[in-house]
Formats: sequence, C-alpha cells, structure tokens
Amino acid sequence: MDDYISDKAKADAEMQALDRAEAAEQSGSRQVWERWPGESSKAYAAFSKYRDMAEARTMAKVATMSQCSAQNIHRWARRWAWTQRCYEWDLVQEEEFRKQTVRERMAHRRQQVQLGTILTNIAVHSLREMQQKIEMQLPLGFDPAQVAALLKLGDEMKSRGLGEDREGASRYTRIVVNVGTAEPLPDLPGESTPSLCDDTGGDGFVDGDIRKLN
Repeated sequence: MDDYISDKAKADAEMQALDRAEAAEQSGSRQVWERWPGESSKAYAAFSKYRDMAEARTMAKVATMSQCSAQNIHRWARRWAWTQRCYEWDLVQEEEFRKQTVRERMAHRRQQVQLGTILTNIAVHSLREMQQKIEMQLPLGFDPAQVAALLKLGDEMKSRGLGEDREGASRYTRIVVNVGTAEPLPDLPGESTPSLCDDTGGDGFVDGDIRKLN
C-alpha cells in the first residue's frame, strides 16, 4: 500500500510539472529552468551547465567548469532550487523524446506501407507480363526451383483466399449420437419440473519550492 501511495505521489508530481511547463509555454511565461528574477548571470550560467549534464551531473564538475568554489556552487544550488528545476527539465525532455519517438515510428510505418504498395504494383505488373507471354506461348525461362517456389506460393495464397484450415488442423468435426430406448424418469409426487428460467436454489513537491514566475 505504501508503494502504491509513493508511486501515485510521484505520478501526480510528474503530471503537475508537465502541466506547469505546458501552461508556461502556451502563455509565453518563464519556464522554471530558465533564469529567475534576481538570479545573477554567473549563477544561471553555472545552473545551465549543471542542467545540461543530464545523468552525469555533479556540482564538483560545475565548480571546475565555472572556476568557482564548491561552496559557492552549493549555495547557488540551494538558493535557486537547482534540483527541482532540473527535475522538471528532465521530465519535459523525456516527454519530448517520447513524442518524437512516436512520430518517427508512425512515419516509418507509413513508409513501409508505401514501399509495400510499390513492390506489390511491380509484382502485379510483372505477373501481367508473364501472363501475356503465356498467352502468346512464349517461354518464361524459369528453372525448376523457381517453378516449385511459384507453385508453393500460389498454393499458399489460394488456401488463404479460400479460408482453408491451417496445416495440421482437423478438416472435419466428428459428431457421435447415442440412440437408446430408456424412458425418462417420472417426477416425484408433488414435484413439478422446474422452469429453465427458475433461479431458486442456493513524493510530491511542495508548491512553495517553486517561486512564482511571471
């Protein structure tokens, strides 16, 4: 139960962060990972380095890259909520990556359908040419292996078109009817035959951590 609550709280926090980012984008207001009012250019530059490191983020690296003391980097990180800003940045980047992946997958599928249609048209055209040669009693020049492959393919396509059973499946259903002379048992006294319709019987994040950005 505790795990469920934890997962739900995490999902709610992620949804709220994505909603905030979408609302900011639509209204043209500042995103939480952009420079905040009062944040110095040096502090924001250090934060940007930390944010863009993604999985390899360490404040020690930022201190070295910024030629700044580690104590000062930690002070900026606390004051300007680096952890939460990066958390929301990562969520949005992951969501954008997911959407882009879906778009690319759909584009790939459409391309496959188009290529399949083109190849089918080429095959149909070639078959028509072969049929014309057959009607004109001209040789096709197929070797025995090609003929056998065509026969197999044609048989498979014909079977699928006719809806025949798969190989190995029974083509017939055996029905056995036993005929006897036994008479039905009589009803007990006072007992009537029941009707067939007779149914009798038996982690979230605190909003205060995000400063109001206009």
